[in-house]
Amino acid sequence: MNKTLLVLAASKYQIPTIESGKRLGYKVITTDNISSNTGHSLANKSFNIDTTDVEAICDLAAREDISGVISSGTDIAVITAAIVAEKLGLIGPPVAAAQILTNKLTFRQFLRENNFSCPMFYSVDSYFEISEVIFEGCTWVVKPCRSSGSKGIFIVNNKKNFEICVSESQYFSIDGNAILEEYIDGTQHTCEGVLLNGKVQIHLITDRDTALPPFVVTVGHRVPSSLPMHLQLQAISEIENVLSRLNVLSGPFNCDFVATKDSIVLLEITPRLGGNSLSDLFKLALNFDLVDYAVTHACGDPRALPQLSPPMPCAIIILGTECEGLLKWNKSEAESLKNEIWVQKLIFDYEMGTPVKQFINGRNRVGEVLLTGSDRTDLDSKLTEFKNRLGLCVD
Repeated sequence: MNKTLLVLAASKYQIPTIESGKRLGYKVITTDNISSNTGHSLANKSFNIDTTDVEAICDLAAREDISGVISSGTDIAVITAAIVAEKLGLIGPPVAAAQILTNKLTFRQFLRENNFSCPMFYSVDSYFEISEVIFEGCTWVVKPCRSSGSKGIFIVNNKKNFEICVSESQYFSIDGNAILEEYIDGTQHTCEGVLLNGKVQIHLITDRDTALPPFVVTVGHRVPSSLPMHLQLQAISEIENVLSRLNVLSGPFNCDFVATKDSIVLLEITPRLGGNSLSDLFKLALNFDLVDYAVTHACGDPRALPQLSPPMPCAIIILGTECEGLLKWNKSEAESLKNEIWVQKLIFDYEMGTPVKQFINGRNRVGEVLLTGSDRTDLDSKLTEFKNRLGLCVD
């Protein structure tokens, strides 16, 4: 095959895309602003160009005569991918949709203007003034307008908390702006799937586990979801309606949402593969390689989609520590766990004794594990057993 795939970014969560592209016979090019990222060494060619440098990326894409462009596992490069695809006549989401879906403020405005469920929100810019009154009987979340990996996101319940956290939210936002939105009390979920002709053809709804407040970083996903089926169907309907309204009609998507007793509230939707190794969970749960599909879709080589089936009980857990220090775990138990039939994968990002930070965003993970169970109850039991035996902590 003489086609070239441009993968925007080359960190942990882009590696499956890079490996898939090469395995399928494409020439793979990577680019980002960190030349030491592991993915670069796996690609056929790599370039030290920031994924938000649209002009430089467009020049590179034209010069290398690419056949497809993909931004997987991160929102940051979705707009760039959309612009490159539009300029070169390749497959990608509409630029206007990418701009709305990757900016939390504009997405909230879109939801409100189009009568979708939406939390109360405020734009936090240099003119924003906050009153203690808004915290009376209401909890809020402050987050960057444009970021990824849960960086700079905090649950706040008073003015002092907000003032402590907001500068970090603004720091992690590409445009320097943040958003303050109502905290919705409910269960957290993710939907990873594929659109075809505006309809969700295959999907996986997970129960998304997060860190303890005030942090919200994803620490894992479990399936099958415990969410009632009528709410799962409602979530799929909302996703289709939002994306169709924005003329996003085909390709992979990732969505985070909250479910209350009788409704769902969309938090984020982006036309890309999800991070946090969701593609590994998808493949194990549904026996379908979503990464391979996303790569061939981007390069204009369509593949058939299977019929949706009930997911195998399994979980992906992102490992992290509750405080900073020197990384430590029970080494003998870790080796024993790797031999358990229900442990599909256990990897550590660092050696034991490495200084690590508190797991409050995606940058601070220290590894991951993929588990299976005979049913959801057994899966949850296996997860508890895994954590107890591993004894992950810091000195």
